[in-house]
Amino acid sequence: MLTMFKRLFSGGREAAKADPAPTDSAMAGLETAQVEDIERFLEAARRADAQGHSPWVLRDEARLDTLRRALEFTAHRGLWLQRDGSHVAHWQGRLLVLRHGEGPPLGMLLACRPDDEAAWQLRFFFIEPEWQGSGHGARLLLAARRTLSGTPLQSRLPVACEAAIRSLENAGFKRMHVDASKVASFEAPAEWD
Repeated sequence: MLTMFKRLFSGGREAAKADPAPTDSAMAGLETAQVEDIERFLEAARRADAQGHSPWVLRDEARLDTLRRALEFTAHRGLWLQRDGSHVAHWQGRLLVLRHGEGPPLGMLLACRPDDEAAWQLRFFFIEPEWQGSGHGARLLLAARRTLSGTPLQSRLPVACEAAIRSLENAGFKRMHVDASKVASFEAPAEWD
C-alpha cells in the first residue's frame, strides 16, 4: 500500500524502482504447520534446551506433553495457551513451517500475541541442522514478517545464539537492548503489503 501511495504522489517515478513482488518470493514455502510437524518442533526445542537456549525447560515428560498439547491447540485453533497469573489466557498463535516443495520442514516458528493491537512475539524458531548456514533462517523470518504484516514482531534470544541472531538481523530485526542475564531483545517493524 505504501508503494501505491509513493507511485501516486511521485507521478509514477517510483514505479521503475519498485521491487518485483517481494512478498511472493519471501513467503514461498511458508505455511501453517500440521499436527504431524509438531514432533520436529519439540525435537528442536529439546536440542535448544540442552544448550540452555530454549524458552521452555523440557527435561521431564510432563512439561514436554504440556508443550505438545499447547502446540496442537495452536495448530488446530490458532490460539496459544499462555499462563497469566493463576489462569490460562488464550492468545492468538501461529505455528508456521517452511518447506521446500512437498518435502519435510526446513524450519518452523511459533509466534503469539495477546490481541490484535499487540506486537507478535516470536517465541521460538529453528532451522533443521542439515539446512543451517544456507540462509534459510533469514528466509523463514522474512516470510513470517510478511505473513504477520501490519504489526511489529519481537523476539528475545540469549546472546550466545549467534547463528539465530544473524538470521534475525538479516531479516531486518534490530537489537533493542541486552539485559543483565545476557538475553537480547529484538524488534522488526511492521511490514505492510
